[in-house]
Parts: sequence; C-alpha cells; structure tokens
Amino acid sequence: MKSAERSLKSLNFAWHVALATADAIVLAIFVAPELITSATTTQLGLYRALGAAVLPIVVLLLMNVMSSNFKAMLVYWKPHGWLPGCEAFTKYGPADHRVDMVQLKKNVGAWTDEPKDQNSKWYKLYKQVETFPEVAYAQKDFLMYRDMAVLSLPLIVIAPLGLHISDARTNALWIGAAMFVVQYVLTAISARNAGERFVCNVLAVHSAKKVTTPKAPAAAKATSSSGSAAA
Repeated sequence: MKSAERSLKSLNFAWHVALATADAIVLAIFVAPELITSATTTQLGLYRALGAAVLPIVVLLLMNVMSSNFKAMLVYWKPHGWLPGCEAFTKYGPADHRVDMVQLKKNVGAWTDEPKDQNSKWYKLYKQVETFPEVAYAQKDFLMYRDMAVLSLPLIVIAPLGLHISDARTNALWIGAAMFVVQYVLTAISARNAGERFVCNVLAVHSAKKVTTPKAPAAAKATSSSGSAAA
C-alpha cells in the first residue's frame, strides 16, 4: 500500500496546492483586504512570486511531516494507529447494502472482531484488488481529503499568526482562524466518508466474486530463478 499511496499522493498534490492557493487568495481578498489595497504594484508582484514558489514547498512539508497513522488520528479523532479497516467487518461491511456478508465469508474466510486483526485481513483483501478502478479511485479520494484535513489543521494557527505579522485587523485574525476550523472539520468528515467507501469497495468486490491471485507464468519463474542464481 505504501508504493500505491505515494503514487496517489503525487496525483493529489496539485489539488493540495490549489487548496492552499485558494486559502491564500480568500485571506488576502476577503479576510484582510487592506494587505492588498495598501500594497504597491511591486509588492503585489512579489506576493504572487512568493506564493508560486513557497506554497508548494509548505504543502509538501506539511503533508510529509506526519505519519499515516497520525494523520488517521487527526481525521477520525481516535487513538493513534486507528484506521478505517479496523471496523471493516463489524461496522462498515454490514452497513453497506452492496456487501453480502454471508457470501463474503464464503469467499475470503472467517474473521475476528479484534480491530487490529480486522485491519490486517482487510489489508490483505485490498492488496488483491488494489488495481480495480472502484478501489483505486476510492483510495485516491480518501488520501486527498485526509491530507487536506491535515493541511488545514496547522493553518488554524499559522494563518492568524501570519495576519498578525502583516498588521492585519484583530477581527481578521479570528475570521482567519474560524475559516480554517470550518475547512478542517469539512475535510475531515469528507475523508471519513471517503475512507468508508474505500473499505466497503474492497469488501464489495470480494463479496461479488472470489478473487484469486494470479500465478506467475512458468517462464517468468524460470527467468527469476536463473536471475537469482546469477546474482
């Protein structure tokens, strides 16, 4: 999942930069317009250049400074290490009308109610269908909204601090903080919903048919073996 996650995160990076750019524009135009109206043409050009150069770096740093487990904690507001797959078979699967739990058990075997074991079993099922479009798209959405929430949270403090340094009005500081609180809550809820779809899409595929991992061709095995011997 790590390599797939890195690939999907790179696809989502443009959306994260776009969100940060939109946030900066809203802050400058609606929250603290005096920063724009009092600026000279040269300063405006400098702001634009700095935004184009700095925002992607800031987004990249904020996205990678936290682990995946910690990001999940910020989204689900549950103890460190909790992931949506921890309730895949006891909560999300039974609640999804597409998932036939009886058929799912026939296709993939039994499971326990222990959260860690549920997540481990779900992960194995995910790896078998990770290239299926409905699974890949759901994972992409989950990672996108999750990282948007993670990006929004520190901005609750960073944005008012930046406005204060720029001598913005006092009420602009509070408005800026409130804006990012709302953005964080909305993106966190969106990430939860996308995470649920991600988990259920994997289960739905496995309940609809028994997925088997294709065996490597004999020629490929022979080549691999000779290559290993040569190494």
